[in-house]
Amino acid sequence: MVGLVSSSFVRHIEWFFVTYGLITGTGLGLILGPTMVFPGIYFNKKLRLALGLNAAGSGLGSFVLPNLMRLLLDTYGLSGCLLVMGGIMLHTCLFALLLRPPSFWRCSLHITKDSEDKTEIREEKEGLLSHQRGPDKANTGITHIPEMALPRTRSLPSLAAIRLTENVCSKSENNILFSIINSSSDLMLSSHTNRSESQKHNESSLKESLVNIAMLKNPVFILLSVGSFLGIFGHHLIFNFVPPLAEEFGFTDSQGALCVSIVGLADFFGRGGNGMIGNLCFREMRNLYIISVVLFSCFTVVITFMRTFVVFIFICGLLGLSTGGYIGAQLAMVAEELGRDNLSTAWGYIAFVSSFSILINPVISGAIRDYTGSWTNSFTMAAVCGFVSASILVSIPRIRRCMSKK
Repeated sequence: MVGLVSSSFVRHIEWFFVTYGLITGTGLGLILGPTMVFPGIYFNKKLRLALGLNAAGSGLGSFVLPNLMRLLLDTYGLSGCLLVMGGIMLHTCLFALLLRPPSFWRCSLHITKDSEDKTEIREEKEGLLSHQRGPDKANTGITHIPEMALPRTRSLPSLAAIRLTENVCSKSENNILFSIINSSSDLMLSSHTNRSESQKHNESSLKESLVNIAMLKNPVFILLSVGSFLGIFGHHLIFNFVPPLAEEFGFTDSQGALCVSIVGLADFFGRGGNGMIGNLCFREMRNLYIISVVLFSCFTVVITFMRTFVVFIFICGLLGLSTGGYIGAQLAMVAEELGRDNLSTAWGYIAFVSSFSILINPVISGAIRDYTGSWTNSFTMAAVCGFVSASILVSIPRIRRCMSKK
């Protein structure tokens, strides 16, 4: 939000690199990680569906935001558009307050249980004290003895005997009270100890996740990182350069913007749909990822030959479905291949590696276009990256078998 609002007041391109490029990019990168891995903390049985639906939000934004930004640019100009987008991004802070790890709810449960235990102990203590201090004892200091309870054939006990009985009863009641208090203290101490051990465990696991050298040396993790790098490279080329390709084929600017919206809408359905398909039909999400990225590469090659707008926009829809399919399956694939407990750490590393593909994609694609004079060659390069990504991920089972033999 700060980067977008600051960019609306910038008048020099050098500062625009800082506000929009550095500050806004850093903020978006920090938002992406927690929102993507949080479903992996809460879901187990329906993890694939949860991750797919969670990733579908990006596809919906890809459909809505280009049209909204074009409307804002035409109405308020660049500065007004960035200012409004900053206000929209501010709502992210409100929704971020709803993100809570499971340990937060466990702590709340412990606090509620401790409060209930303290209330119960206080009620028992008040009951014992009220039993000790009857109305007769408050006035005479002698325990009240009901009249019907006195035997008729025996004489009343002496005052000393009554006081002796009272002292014995009081001591036994006090012992009961002290035992209850001691047991409650032990309960609260053990609860505090458990919370301290849980916090220490979380801190140690956090340190391990930040410097997980064993994961960086894992061949499966390396293959997943390279495959994801190449897949993200092709994914962002579609969203960045479909409008220039449409313009090269003789379509208007509004038609090019419509193509991006169609890709974004299809991407939304592809992410959510592949989550449901993977949860029902596929034993391994890696296979669904491979199928989706192969289809994406095929459609990327086909679209370079389409010169009719209706066919072009239809292929854009198929591109969106396929690219949304493998992006939606990516997190579930990482969770299955490297373990659900390692999802947050593994995805952090993979997202860091994949971010470089987003960084170099415009540079390489633009350089190829400048050298060859056509955007079709850049799309062909994206298709090659998709085929290489699929071939790398196909080799993971063989790598696992070699590791198990060693």
